[in-house]
Amino acid sequence: MASTTTTRFRAARPGTILAALLLSASTAIGAATAPAGAQPAPAGSDQAPPPVSCITDNPVDPLGPGYLLERGRFTTIAHPDARVETQPFGNNNRGQIVGGYDTPGFVFRGFLLDRGRYTTIDFPGASRSFAARINAHGQIVGNYEDARGGCHGFLLHEGRYSTIDVPGKPTQALGLNDRGQVVGGTVDPEAGRISGFLLDRGVVTSIDVPGSLSTNALDINDRGQIAGVYADAQRTGHGYVRDRDGAFTTIDVPGATLTFPLGINNRGHVVGMYRDANQVGHGFLYKDGALTTIDHPLASSDSWPQDVNDRGQIVGFYERGGSAATFDARSAVVRDSAPSRWQMWGPTRFR
Repeated sequence: MASTTTTRFRAARPGTILAALLLSASTAIGAATAPAGAQPAPAGSDQAPPPVSCITDNPVDPLGPGYLLERGRFTTIAHPDARVETQPFGNNNRGQIVGGYDTPGFVFRGFLLDRGRYTTIDFPGASRSFAARINAHGQIVGNYEDARGGCHGFLLHEGRYSTIDVPGKPTQALGLNDRGQVVGGTVDPEAGRISGFLLDRGVVTSIDVPGSLSTNALDINDRGQIAGVYADAQRTGHGYVRDRDGAFTTIDVPGATLTFPLGINNRGHVVGMYRDANQVGHGFLYKDGALTTIDHPLASSDSWPQDVNDRGQIVGFYERGGSAATFDARSAVVRDSAPSRWQMWGPTRFR
């Protein structure tokens, strides 16, 4: 029985994947089949892991609306029913976008945005849900919390939900490619260690950077390249790309105290977040040997690019501090100004 785990990240609290890490499939989808490791949503389990939350919200430190970045211009993505936060996490080559938004009481719900229309994604019986990735076949992976507060992954295909759970471990599903391979993370309830995993045709393979304290797998492309993050012996966070043959390449933005890759497309372009010496989070794009900083012009501090498709369209979200609580969420799509800063570093220091 397979399973997937994800941990959402944020500046001071996790709404995505970062915090949990730092604190410490299937047959071809072209045949329109669900990953073989995914199981029909169970009513209960004798192997239920201890509760580990993977969806947290903080009304004092909210993340503001999401965005689509295309050809140097930002378009705001704000769910019309969102109280404060709209967080796009994934997009495919058809322009479909998935993510999550908060409702009164800070209950998180998933969404699909397709040609201007929002569809809510709620795992049946879950207290909270969000959608993490969508592939070219319209299959969606995400995460939900049960009544105990435990974290589980899920697959949504043709209106049917399947649970993705590594037996006995809280599981997050974070990445999905067109071949039906799923990546994510699990938490060892005894050791408190996060390990990445790959779910492929019903077989789960653990992903751990050699010598790391914790490793998380965040995205996978059709070439089998996996992007993720790990903590070294000094508890410093580094990014990595794992090739199909199992070789790891460390990704560190020069001068950054933390580098956090979040998405990788089929061209090997990587987007993510890094923290500077002042612990301010900036987005980045690694493309063709060069690193570009991406800061949303309205961000009060952190910018979080989450995913990039093969057309170069990037989705993400940003922090707006006190103003985040008052932005107008009634306008689902708003045109913003051009990026305030694009800084090129090249050549990139990969090691």
